[in-house]
Amino acid sequence: MESQEIPKSEVIEQVYEWIYSLGALRAGLELRVWEKIAAGVDTAEKMAAQEGWNLAGVRVLLDTICAFKLLTRDGERYCLVPESAYYLIPGKPTYKGGIVEHEINWEGNGKLAEAIRSGVRPVVYDATTADVVGLWIADYSRRWVYPEAYFDIDNKLWQSLEIQAQEGLRVLDLACGPAPISLALARLNPGVCITWLDWEDVLQTALKVAAGLGIANQVVLMPGDLWSVDLGSDAFDVAYLGNVTHFFSPEENTRLFRKVYSALAPGGCIVVDSVVRRESAFTDTVALWLYAATATGGAYDFAEYRTMLENAGFANVRDFDQGPIKAVKP
Repeated sequence: MESQEIPKSEVIEQVYEWIYSLGALRAGLELRVWEKIAAGVDTAEKMAAQEGWNLAGVRVLLDTICAFKLLTRDGERYCLVPESAYYLIPGKPTYKGGIVEHEINWEGNGKLAEAIRSGVRPVVYDATTADVVGLWIADYSRRWVYPEAYFDIDNKLWQSLEIQAQEGLRVLDLACGPAPISLALARLNPGVCITWLDWEDVLQTALKVAAGLGIANQVVLMPGDLWSVDLGSDAFDVAYLGNVTHFFSPEENTRLFRKVYSALAPGGCIVVDSVVRRESAFTDTVALWLYAATATGGAYDFAEYRTMLENAGFANVRDFDQGPIKAVKP
């Protein structure tokens, strides 16, 4: 009788590493170790002496953080890496420590299983409400601070969609966030007018970015949420919805698309751009987060988006390399 081969457990052991790293990251943020190292408290002995902490605990924490590459060590000295210098020092405009601490509890410390049993969601917080606007401002920090880093990619997106920046083009950017996509288009022609819809705090942050680029005069602000703001009728040539539709159900998206349909001029187009597509390998864990952090959101494939858009009245629905989807108002 042949003995059954026992598989190795590397995958399970990798999960252990993730769990341990997460604990170290949380402790490091609570103790603000990156801030202390940046200020010159760069050895375990200095840190333990200054704060009155346990030396053995400080050392093993810093060594663990080095293991997942958010610090390096040179002898007894610990040094920041570029990622920790930009994203883990409180007070910097790119600081992401706050959102990391918040998201560590994304599934309510074990409440996800019950939400799956019952279908009652969101688990801890609703990512579609104004209550979490600070998280989005932090999450997109690199785009706020370095918008120019994305312009080449964003310009190529517009080119692929066959949408040209021309005099008088009216663009509606819904749930715009840092708005790098529409900003990139406005930069190409001073006659492009872009209208941003988002919560007031987000809009004011985005407007500072536009001012820094010298194109604030091309921006119109539309504060509020997607459902209550009146978009008008026949008012825009292009409507861009980037990374927002996955927060809602197919029925809600169809309702939103109908609202956009009314706002577009005849011949205008809608662009739906979501990184959370069923066809993408990136989708799985984000789709699980969407289940926990929204009441109705999820990942959809092209066929589902086409159905939503056609039900809203759009025609000529096209998928661009499993990325943005473009449809036209007849």
